[in-house]
Amino acid sequence: MNGPAVVALGDSITAGVGDAVGPDATHGPGWAAHLALLAEAGRFENLARNGARTRTVVDEQLDRALAARPDVATLVIGGNDALRSDFSPADVARRLTTCVGALRGAGAAVVLATLPPVGLFELCGGRVRSVMRTRIDAVNAAVRAVAGRQAGDGTGVVVFDVAEAVRPLGTGAWYVDRVHPSPWGHRHVAVTAARAVRVALPDLARLPAPPPPPPAWERAAWLTLAGVPWALRRGRDFLPGLVRAVLDDLRGAGLGALDLDLELPGLGSRGPAAGTLKEPGEPGLDALVQAT
Repeated sequence: MNGPAVVALGDSITAGVGDAVGPDATHGPGWAAHLALLAEAGRFENLARNGARTRTVVDEQLDRALAARPDVATLVIGGNDALRSDFSPADVARRLTTCVGALRGAGAAVVLATLPPVGLFELCGGRVRSVMRTRIDAVNAAVRAVAGRQAGDGTGVVVFDVAEAVRPLGTGAWYVDRVHPSPWGHRHVAVTAARAVRVALPDLARLPAPPPPPPAWERAAWLTLAGVPWALRRGRDFLPGLVRAVLDDLRGAGLGALDLDLELPGLGSRGPAAGTLKEPGEPGLDALVQAT
């Protein structure tokens, strides 16, 4: 195939947790794999891994992504940063600028996304829900700020909204853990991302059919064997930080205003143009980047 080379960076959402596919899935599970199928990618590599943070992308994934010489790079990250006790929105923004700058400097078009509230904490309500929404909002502000610094040339970076992508599905958008998209959720995210980069006529029917939802006993088994142990492992780090964040919120000393007046490292405030986004109706992603 002569389609674009697509590389995916990020955490478990992009790695495909919550998705399920059969042997007809050309690029494997996950929304980024489905986006590569819709874009008729000639090559796809998924570097995302469970538990990754923005610093993981910089330290472990970015060099590998650049070595793959991508035409299009997807980067959805920040959720695990918000779930840790040392969360710093400014650090998230700085690491995003490093990644976007390097990928654009290598000639790749970059696809970013804003995140929805974390479903598990939405169930908690009260201060816990408020604190977690504030943290996710801060991540999303960083994503928009980094993308906005590229808006001057109108090329090379797009942002789509995961929450809007899965909204039509209601609770069916989410996997049993209420953190990752369900199989249908992953497919809706892929179609929304494809529309953001102007793939011609992205259609769910073009994607591998998802399996039926698991029965109640399978969901209960997952919560017992995987969900609770995960929460305990993560809780050793996160819960003390969450308690401090809630107390700060009660004292009115939360995250406060976020200064995101950052420049892309080595690129100034804009950086070089990658490729020009295509007009609606043009086929594929091939013209997203300059010919090489």
